[in-house]
Amino acid sequence: MTSEKTGRDDVLGDVCGHAARLISAADPRLHRLSIRTGDIAVELEWSPAASPAAGPQGALAAPARYALAEPESCAAAGRDSLHHVCAEMVGTFYSAPEPGAEPFVAVGDEVRAGQQIAILEVMKLMTPVAADRAGRVVEVLVPDGTPVEFGTGLIAVDTSAQALTTPG
Repeated sequence: MTSEKTGRDDVLGDVCGHAARLISAADPRLHRLSIRTGDIAVELEWSPAASPAAGPQGALAAPARYALAEPESCAAAGRDSLHHVCAEMVGTFYSAPEPGAEPFVAVGDEVRAGQQIAILEVMKLMTPVAADRAGRVVEVLVPDGTPVEFGTGLIAVDTSAQALTTPG
């Protein structure tokens, strides 16, 4: 029984990994992803403004069953040097590696491109969130443990040269 559960967990992990790659490669108007493990199925749905042909080849749009709330805008308003690191998938945002631990980053910390700054939990899989630009953290936009959608701004980073040369 344990090996059967391990096998299912391995399959589920593989499916989630492939789903994450589908989401990151999909048209930004991807509206919903549904994964089932019994007889494994993956369904992608694009927003009504996007036709199924706009999605990746071979992916079929599923019929609309749920209305999802629009994510917060990921565009950083105001300063040109302000950049938001955004959720690349639907999941739960965690600012620290485990409960009670220090957060990966705090306001005032300097980050480099590729540095892990948070975690998104997706179906019990912990997916690292990395800074996509160097800069200084000016705000954590989402409280720890908050469910987020694709495109939700997570952490605001000042990418100006001054932010990188000024101590936090």
